[in-house]
Amino acid sequence: MFLGQFTHTIDAKGRLTIPVRFRASLSSGAVVTQGFERNLMVYTTESFQRLASSASSLTTTDPEARAVRRVIFGGASDVSLDSTGRILLPPFLREYAHLDTEAVLVGAGEYFEIWDKGMWEAELTSVVDPDVNAQRFTNFDLSTG
Repeated sequence: MFLGQFTHTIDAKGRLTIPVRFRASLSSGAVVTQGFERNLMVYTTESFQRLASSASSLTTTDPEARAVRRVIFGGASDVSLDSTGRILLPPFLREYAHLDTEAVLVGAGEYFEIWDKGMWEAELTSVVDPDVNAQRFTNFDLSTG
């Protein structure tokens, strides 16, 4: 499970250091894909296979389903950790997420997100707003028992 927030730099070649606590989960590979808020989402290979299976079951006759497939598959790239715990983010994904030199990695359970630092700070304003969260959380059953 991916938890927490970490700030790391992206080098000139597009390599991003992955937090040590995330690395074991990515040891057999990962997939990075476009997120929904101009961020990136990183899945383990196994998690992405589950997502891909669901997306593949969508009908190709529905224009919205085709758009979902394009985002999930066309906006994705296989990545692997190098010997120092970095992944190489392809240029098209760095451009999509406006990633330049600083990124924030945010745990989201079965995946983690990669945000441009400035964009994350703007998103964080909404995420930590108690009034917004009071309304937002009423829409979901998050009971544990």
